[in-house]
Amino acid sequence: MRGFMTAAARWAAPTVVLAQVCLVWTGVFSLGEAVAVGLLLELLLAGIVITEIALARRAFTASRSRGADGQEALNHALAAVLPAPVAKAMGMEFGLLRALWRWARRRTDAPDGHEALPYGSAIKPIMWVMVALVPLEVLAVEFLVPWPVARIVLLVLSGYGTVWVLGFIAALSIRPHTVGDGRMVLRFAHFTQITIPLELVASVREARHGGYRRAVQIDDGVLAMPIGDSTTLSVTLREPYPVAPKPGRPAQEVREVRFAADSTRDAVRVLTAHIAAE
Repeated sequence: MRGFMTAAARWAAPTVVLAQVCLVWTGVFSLGEAVAVGLLLELLLAGIVITEIALARRAFTASRSRGADGQEALNHALAAVLPAPVAKAMGMEFGLLRALWRWARRRTDAPDGHEALPYGSAIKPIMWVMVALVPLEVLAVEFLVPWPVARIVLLVLSGYGTVWVLGFIAALSIRPHTVGDGRMVLRFAHFTQITIPLELVASVREARHGGYRRAVQIDDGVLAMPIGDSTTLSVTLREPYPVAPKPGRPAQEVREVRFAADSTRDAVRVLTAHIAAE
């Protein structure tokens, strides 16, 4: 019953909004009745929103108290009050804005006491080229598209795309891989985060592997988190460890973890030191 109530709460706000839209378009009620029902629905929606804000805040605080970083806590808070697809989409959008805000303030999103292992330098130049081409794209739209409405739509999409790319660069910069508190935390911007206990690590070595097509993939017990299409480090585990590549997906056991770091030598040194301290 508790699970049913939780799921119902997640869909309550979208359902009320949909009901309001239907009232407006169908003309079921007279003007006076529609106003009265609309006011009741507004009050109901306000109550639902206030309740969901309280629940989201509680979930965020609980996640932070368990050691989650800001992005992870935000994802948990949204998942507590919204349907899964909506929570995932909003988490990505808020994550972009959050990354830009922290990037502008030069604040890294890493747990206290963790050492950072930066990554992403191989693809950042491509991202910056995309941003630099935006003025040319705007000029092309202005001169080649004759319809004013189409120009406005394309310019808005171009502006959103620029913000998205900048947010992605920011997330790569402020959310490095980290090592500390007996765990290795691997990230891909604000999209993915996977934690591996250091006590399970048997060895760490430099090893380049390529040909990957996804940001996170598990094949034959090997977890790969490439930058571009390649990884530069290989971490072998003492025993299989269950990892869920995406929230809500079934966990798969992995025996080896491959990922990329800007400085493989520094990454091996940091990991080896922390493993020896365990």
